[in-house]
Amino acid sequence: MLTIKKHALKMGALALAMGITFAACSDDDDNPTPATRTKEYKLSKSATDATQVGSIILSENADSSVNLAIVLKASAKDIKHPFYLIRGSVAAPKADTLAKDTILGNGAEATKVIWNKVSSVTVGGATRKFNFDSAVKIDAFSKVYYKAGKDSVIAIGNILKSVAQ
Repeated sequence: MLTIKKHALKMGALALAMGITFAACSDDDDNPTPATRTKEYKLSKSATDATQVGSIILSENADSSVNLAIVLKASAKDIKHPFYLIRGSVAAPKADTLAKDTILGNGAEATKVIWNKVSSVTVGGATRKFNFDSAVKIDAFSKVYYKAGKDSVIAIGNILKSVAQ
């Protein structure tokens, strides 16, 4: 009888140990969602007025592609505000325009997605992989005008690598 109790006790301890082992090896977290990164850049009223009037937001997706969006805190209703992403910095602009678009004003905060799930770029006829780390290495600044043909900047700011310059 004593032998049966010892045997039952050993089997119970073995079953408990195996249960803990199997629970620890659960596949519930085999595919954790990778952490994504976001970086926000301030847009000012002008090169001499640091009042924040908007921002540029660079974000990374789970598949390593990137998004770039512009947010203006205020916009003029039914006005297409020209937007430029230019190589260089506000203090030292270069001749390359990286992106050109318009943001339709609505009389309130306006948002425009400039890059949506971009994972590659073509430079000089060759396609290259593009991701968050590639994006932050670009020296660039953003400039937004009130409307086409009117030389009045309503938002400007260094973005990406140019912020450190």
